[in-house]
Formats: sequence, structure tokens, C-alpha cells
Amino acid sequence: MPNRKDPNAASPDARAALRLLTALAQSTYSLSLEDLMRENAMTLTATRRSLELLAEEGFAAVDPGSGRYRVGVKFLRLLKNARGSHLLEHEIQPIMRELAAEAGETVTLNTYEPGATFALCVLVEDSPAPLHYAVEVGEMKPLHAGASGKAILAYLPDDAVDAYIEQTGLPAITPRTITDREKLWREIRRIRKRGYTISRGQRLEGAVAVAGSVFRPDNRIYASLVLTIPSDRYRRLDPTRIAALVTDAARRISTVLAAHNE
Repeated sequence: MPNRKDPNAASPDARAALRLLTALAQSTYSLSLEDLMRENAMTLTATRRSLELLAEEGFAAVDPGSGRYRVGVKFLRLLKNARGSHLLEHEIQPIMRELAAEAGETVTLNTYEPGATFALCVLVEDSPAPLHYAVEVGEMKPLHAGASGKAILAYLPDDAVDAYIEQTGLPAITPRTITDREKLWREIRRIRKRGYTISRGQRLEGAVAVAGSVFRPDNRIYASLVLTIPSDRYRRLDPTRIAALVTDAARRISTVLAAHNE
């Protein structure tokens, strides 16, 4: 009797794509093509085909600088909407919510993967004010333009900073973007000294951003925690108080990450 294919059975391509998506979702870091091939015992052709499928649907993305893969925007949005027991939702977002309420401004968490040329927005807590900047989960932010990226770039090893500068060429996003190597290095040294960064219109015209740095348990940079404020409103705020609120919240999130590594 001939074998009949079950029309409801998953295709080999679908199974392979799900295996790769699972690997990306479970990994702390972005993964190379070779990593994914080896960990899933797949051929080069099958791995590439499955990654292309995931990328087309928004479930995977590749960093153009490093060529490494991570979960995509659609996956992050599904994760956010699921409201499960995920660390981001249940322990980090409440800290962001407190900061947004106390400062009255939009707060974002932007994570970084080693070798990437951007920070990825993974969580947003909107400002309670009627007029505020709308930021979307999945936005990619260059490391040299604006506080969200510089709070990460400043805590990379010096050779990694130099490699980023060489690789990207420091393109201008707005007229205020830092595009000069020496000026950027002066800014990095200033951030390392005071522990936070402020940018004015370097990535978004008319916006002021204040960012603190979030660290992994091994003290490597994990993310930036950013307060984005319309410039007119920022002039009426106490800059010292705002910086203290942001850096305190960033330290609390670093503590949460450390507790989950014990």
C-alpha cells in the first residue's frame, strides 16, 4: 500500500526553520552561520535556506557588520505580546515603568550583541505625557549616534570601538551626529568618567536622550536604558535629577541580571 503524506505534517524546511529559531531564541548572544550549522547538525544549504525563510518573515535578522544572526523584530513583538514569565516582562519592565512615571518620559531598553553595529530596542515604556516620542520595539540604533548607542559603545573594549569606527565610518544621521573619530573618543572618555550620557538631536531631531548602561553579570555591556525627552520639555527639568533616576534604574536592571545568573 503506498505511503500517503500527512497534509498536516510539518515540512522538512519548516522543521529546520523552527530548530534554528529555537537556537536563536535560547542563545544569550547572536550566532554565526557556522554556529547554527554545527549546533543543529544541518548542512550549509539547509541552514541558509531556513535562515532566509526566517528573515523573510521577520523572525530572524542578520547584522550587516558581523554577519551574525539574532531573533528578528516579529519574534520580539510576539514575545512582548505573549506576556509570559519572561525576565524582560516581569522584572525589567516594572523598573522601566517606575522610571517613566517618575520622570514623565518614554523609556527604552536597547540590547547589544558582541560584534553588532547597532543597539536593538527590545522594550518600550511610553511616557504618560500626551506629547512624547513614540519608539517601536525592533528599532535598530547605531552605536555612535545618540545616547542609546553611545552608552553601549563607551563600555566596549578600546579595540572594539576602533573596529566599529573603521567598519562604519561614523555616518551622519542628523546634523548633530558625531562623525569625527577624535570627538567621539573624547565623548566616550567623558561617559566612562561620569557613568551616563546625554545627547541632543544626534539621532532624532528635537529630542534629548539620557542613557545609563546596563551590564551582564561578568561586567560586559548588555544594554542601554534610555529616557527620550522633547527638547522643549527637557529645558524645564533638573538634569542632575534626571541623570540620577536613569543611572539608578540601570543599576537595578544590572542587579536583576546578576540575580538570574546565580
